[in-house]
Amino acid sequence: MKNFGPAILVLVAGVAGAQQPKRERVDMTTMVRPIEMHDTVWIADMTLLEIRDSLKAGKTTALVLVGGMEDNGPYVTVSQHNDVVRYIGEKIARKLGNALCAPVVGMAPGNPDASKSPGSLVLSNETYLHVLEDMGESLKAEGFKNVLFMVDHGGDQKGAVEAAKALSEKWKGSGVRAAYVAAYYDYDEVEKFEHDVLGVHEKSEGYHDDYYVAAISVAIDPNGARLPERVKAHKTSINGIELASPKAIEDGKKIIAYRTDVAVKAIQKLLSEPAP
Repeated sequence: MKNFGPAILVLVAGVAGAQQPKRERVDMTTMVRPIEMHDTVWIADMTLLEIRDSLKAGKTTALVLVGGMEDNGPYVTVSQHNDVVRYIGEKIARKLGNALCAPVVGMAPGNPDASKSPGSLVLSNETYLHVLEDMGESLKAEGFKNVLFMVDHGGDQKGAVEAAKALSEKWKGSGVRAAYVAAYYDYDEVEKFEHDVLGVHEKSEGYHDDYYVAAISVAIDPNGARLPERVKAHKTSINGIELASPKAIEDGKKIIAYRTDVAVKAIQKLLSEPAP
């Protein structure tokens, strides 16, 4: 039997090296959008043309929302901060009317080698900072004029402030703004709202879990606070306050509305000033 190995290899190499027909791609920068705009403020859920046309229509503010995964006690999922910032972030964007939301940064900064609490996935401080800065740079390159960082977890703050500061310095004079919105994460004021407006006074049970956050989770999705399972186990209170009640849902909605309004007012004030 003859060995055709070398001849076959030459033939294959010749085919592989043959000139492939060039395929022209449609220019998405000039193409007219062929369908109606879908109703979303999430960049990840939009088509390229929807984002392009939103920018042209003045939606040039990008919200970079940061959550995190951590111990939230025996009843609440470790990703509670991600759920909260995603829900309230969308409400803020819609109320502003000129904003879109970047994908939620779902991991907080920390020491990966020492992150022994089950479910507490973290990024190194350096990686976290670079992720925020790179997201900001990408959004600027795409045409956004305001890149605003908001966090829902205490450990996120320092890196978000640093990223906003670094980008603001780098972009000085460009007409593009980077800023950290401190008003969004102010739980001292949320607790005051809880006491003064909702008439709720908690007594800590020692868990990393509070009514003023758990009520938000119940209002968003009772499963996030494991309410169905807690009803069966007769464990429906936190810090002495009942969660399996219409009042808890209403309180959660009121806290969401309060935090949304505070953040929107702070952003509107910020945007009324010229970019650095």
